[in-house]
Amino acid sequence: MAMDPINLFKIIAAIITVIIAFIVGFYELRLNPHNWLNRWFFLFFISIALGFLAYTVYHLITFNSRVIIPIMITAQIFFNFIPISLVMTVLILEKYQKVALSLKYLGTMIALFIIMSFGYFIWVPKLIMEDYNKGIVNTETERGLQIFVNLLRIVLFAYVVYKYAKITKKIEKETKRRVQWLFGGIILAIVGLLFNLIGGIQEEILFEIFALIAIDIGMVLIFKGFLI
Repeated sequence: MAMDPINLFKIIAAIITVIIAFIVGFYELRLNPHNWLNRWFFLFFISIALGFLAYTVYHLITFNSRVIIPIMITAQIFFNFIPISLVMTVLILEKYQKVALSLKYLGTMIALFIIMSFGYFIWVPKLIMEDYNKGIVNTETERGLQIFVNLLRIVLFAYVVYKYAKITKKIEKETKRRVQWLFGGIILAIVGLLFNLIGGIQEEILFEIFALIAIDIGMVLIFKGFLI
């Protein structure tokens, strides 16, 4: 069965996002592999890459329904780590590295990550077999879990935007230019991730395509900030 052209374009856009995230992530880490700011942005990029890789793979599986849900949950776990890694970049910039990596801050973020992820193993998402029998991979997540996890993601993203806006106002000269690029890239990437979320909930493929394009541009802008 031939894939719908728009759906095919979405898959291609997701693959492009995976490639860009891997390239930018590894290149950015090479610039300063010992700096924890670089390391957390690397984890941000890699979480995007692995999340959308898993997302792409399970949407292409029309021959083995049993593996789809485990891969789908894997994708969601990587998506949950995206806002966690972004918050850690804020903490690294705002506080001493040793303080940011302490149990108080890093421990809190890891606890949040676990809270966001464990529900998928209790209220396991389901594959909609009616669609699957037509060659369409579509999953259903328990509504309460979906709302809870996505609200947490949005709150963390909002916190990151607020903090980066404050940081940008406080610093000057060359460092200010760098953080401005990071801030602009983060805004675009977050807008893209939120549009991807809306597109997934509303099953609007064009929203998801727009989201992937925004994420790609955002990642490039963030990388630009590291090159300054």
